[in-house]
Amino acid sequence: MEDNRIATHPILAWNRGNPVHVTYDGRQITAYPQETVAMALYASGVKQYSTSSRFYRPRGMFCAIGKCSSCMMRVDGIPNTRTCVLQVRDGMEVETQHGDGKFPDVQAAMKGVKEKNAEILVIGGGPAGLEASLWAAKAGADVILLDQNPKLGGQLVKQTHKFFGSAKENAGTRGVTIAKKLIEEVVATSNITVYSGFTAFGWFQGSVCAADQDHAVLFHPRKVIVATGAAEKMLMFKNNDMPGVFGAGAAQTLMNVYGIKPGNKVLMVGAGNVGLIVSYQLMQAGIEV
Repeated sequence: MEDNRIATHPILAWNRGNPVHVTYDGRQITAYPQETVAMALYASGVKQYSTSSRFYRPRGMFCAIGKCSSCMMRVDGIPNTRTCVLQVRDGMEVETQHGDGKFPDVQAAMKGVKEKNAEILVIGGGPAGLEASLWAAKAGADVILLDQNPKLGGQLVKQTHKFFGSAKENAGTRGVTIAKKLIEEVVATSNITVYSGFTAFGWFQGSVCAADQDHAVLFHPRKVIVATGAAEKMLMFKNNDMPGVFGAGAAQTLMNVYGIKPGNKVLMVGAGNVGLIVSYQLMQAGIEV
């Protein structure tokens, strides 16, 4: 299978580590421990992850941050898994999902629900969630920080350009550098507990339930801060739902977070600041725009 991983980059470097092996529809693909399932598949040339349940149209990646349903697949017997936010592990079995997902395998059932108390629960580990957690912790609160992605940092971890604006807003600093600084502060703060890879999916009489691929936790917080960020909108045009049509953020996630080429030739629609910045970043990754 092809390998679309970026070998050299003027700003970024990826310490991929030793490869792990993932089974995709019965055949093995090579993945790396820090990659998500969707990223590893895309790097190996797999563009279609499922077919839609109503019209059976091909579905690929669109947002790459767990906000849409385009990358849902059956993973280790569990259907409707958002593969763009699920980290790979050795021996994982991934299947293309055709239409509605099959019921989960019995052995894939969750192993009980744990319960946790928290003074403040922050849902979302992007820049707003990181800052909220730090300020709450500085005020003396015990904080639990949830994020569905395997890495904290939200949109900042893919912003390789230097920010503009005022000095108070980190003008002249790359977004990846700001993310690194905030994450290091959070990790070093003793009264902040981080749950990466956990999706908050229910609010029950003041309690919040969240789960990763194997466990569910029911949190009982005194206060909740929701910092779940935004999702890109899709332009309306014929076949806009087909694999290979991305939001700009998905292209950034592929190349700037995981070091994977979205393609060799890319058409960018839009020439505002996002269109210009992402076009330049695509060129840095050796892609014709």
